[in-house]
This record gives sequence, C-alpha cells and structure tokens, in this order.
Amino acid sequence: MSPQHVSSPDYILNTVVTVLIVFFILFVSKIVKKDLHSHWSSLLPNFKYSTKDFYELIQKEMESHEIKDLKFEGVALKSGSVLSHKRAYLRIYWQEYYYDLCFAPFGDGCFVSWWLIFETGAGEEFIGRIPFIGSWLRRVFYLKTFYQIDTASMWMTYSHKCVLKVIDEITKETGVRISEADRKPILNNIFLR
Repeated sequence: MSPQHVSSPDYILNTVVTVLIVFFILFVSKIVKKDLHSHWSSLLPNFKYSTKDFYELIQKEMESHEIKDLKFEGVALKSGSVLSHKRAYLRIYWQEYYYDLCFAPFGDGCFVSWWLIFETGAGEEFIGRIPFIGSWLRRVFYLKTFYQIDTASMWMTYSHKCVLKVIDEITKETGVRISEADRKPILNNIFLR
C-alpha cells in the first residue's frame, strides 16, 4: 500500500465508522433493562413509625432466614421529575432481582410499598427486537425455566412475608391491621414474550 492510499478519505471514514460501531456495541452491552415482576402497597392510617427503624427491622427479619447473598443498600429515589425531592428506599439485592421497599409518613399515617424488579441484559433485549424472528430467538437463547419462574415467585413471597411480619409486629398494640384482601401483591406477567 502506498502512503497516499492509507490516508485516503475513505480509509479514514471507514476507520471512524468502525471505531464508533465498536463503542456503540460496548455501550449497549452495558445497558441493563429493568422489568417489574410485582409490587404491593398499603396505608397504615393513624400510625407513625420511623422509616430508619422500619428498614432496620426488615433487614434483621430477612437476614434471620439465612438466605445467602442478600445485600442491603439505602437508596434515594426521585418522587417525580429531575427537580423533585427524593424519598428514602431500602434496596435489597438477591440474584438478578432487587426489591425496592419504601416506608414513609403519609398524612396521619404511614405508607408502605415495595417493587420487585428483575434485570434483563442488553443482549436479550437486542435479540428480542430483531424483526420477524426476534421473539423466537429470545425464547431459544433466553428460555425462562420453571426454576427461574419458581425462584422469582419464591423471592417475592419470602420478601413480602417478611414485610407483613414486621408490619404486624410494629402495629400489634395499635389496632392497625391490613385486611386480607390488601395483603396480596400484584403480579406482572414477566414471562410473556
């Protein structure tokens, strides 16, 4: 190759495009999609309790069941737009799931809610979006097994029972109770592709 050929505009353009494609692929591979598995909320009227103390009780309760690899982290999530105030949540990690738990004052009572999220990698999302065959390829390469479905349900049930147990303990002397109908979480059909 002659020196003039190496510095030609086509070579430079191809090199720049190749570098941009590599950076784009690296960027997309780091993206993780978050999907909602289930959620729940309830109001505890005429009841006040410390958010920090509630989160400490939840952590103790969950750790008492000897589930391996639980990780707890306090996070501040926005209540609205970029300029809105933040609310303190307890985030609990286990496997590819995390559980955002909120306990906060609301009116003359307290509000409690949780959101069980699972993460989907960029590769799965990319394959799923290929026209005509993406859904089929996603099912082939990222099959949701009975084990995964059972594990997600088990984690949700376990976490929810811990939350209800702590709520029942801190409210037992006040007469505040969550009705049976209000104790059930709301499930999303996350396995529908």
